[in-house]
Amino acid sequence: MNQKTSNLYSLGYQKYIIILLLIYTEVLARICEEFVEDCVKRGGLCYVETRYCPFLLTDSKCSAEEVLKTILDALSRASKKHGIEVRSILSIMRHMPETAKETLDLAKNYQPHGVVAIDIAGDDSVLKLQRVPEEIVQTFENAKKDNIHRTVHVGENSPARSVYEAVNNLYAERIGHGYHILDDENAYNSLLKSGVHFEVCPSSSFVTGSVDDGNPNNHPVHRFIADKLNFSINTDDPTLTERWDLQEAKYCIEELGIAPDQLNIANYNAAMAAFVTSAERELLISHIKIRSRNRIIKV
Repeated sequence: MNQKTSNLYSLGYQKYIIILLLIYTEVLARICEEFVEDCVKRGGLCYVETRYCPFLLTDSKCSAEEVLKTILDALSRASKKHGIEVRSILSIMRHMPETAKETLDLAKNYQPHGVVAIDIAGDDSVLKLQRVPEEIVQTFENAKKDNIHRTVHVGENSPARSVYEAVNNLYAERIGHGYHILDDENAYNSLLKSGVHFEVCPSSSFVTGSVDDGNPNNHPVHRFIADKLNFSINTDDPTLTERWDLQEAKYCIEELGIAPDQLNIANYNAAMAAFVTSAERELLISHIKIRSRNRIIKV
């Protein structure tokens, strides 16, 4: 191969890579745009915090930062089009602790563009036998110092200890799921008093098997209601449960026997726990109060 041929080959290869990159980013953008549309039309939402791990979407052609830029740009465009506020939470996967520091760096750098927090996600059953990797622990300590919000998926399939440690060692402001905190009354009462927020996902909890579906009346949410725990109702993954926010509310009322007034309280709790500014929170609470009655009736 002569130099001219080599150069032409190189240019052709570069064009091929650019085309693949454009196709990939277009697909990501389309997914984001459809997600936002569904949040409004199927979920009836005015505000949403979506979470994802940029490192799970990378390949040789697209870095985590490029993925994040693509997603944030698409979410911004779609949110303006559909009249909804959208924020992003960047997840650190438990099996990818080496990405923890860079995830925090991305969260800090892209705060002005809608990133509001970091999260830990992935199979939490591993916490039955092991502790959270030190890289992740250090990252959450740094996040607290840098005033980056923190939430942790835990207690779905892991013991009560892991939920307690997420709050006390990782400085989690919110707990994703957390059902197995009820396995330790002392730990539960401690977190109950602390006021930490629990992101309860009823439909998902049955689908994943984290809660026994034999008797819906035994779902942890009933204990949370009785004890006035700070919690909200969430969908977790509508593509898995086939229930968006309005359908989740209907399920809670008709299948779990949760009173509509209690769902209104859960929505208020969600607004109070949202990673927003004080001014944004006031607007969100006002919006929830205006729509709460219609939202429950029209599920």
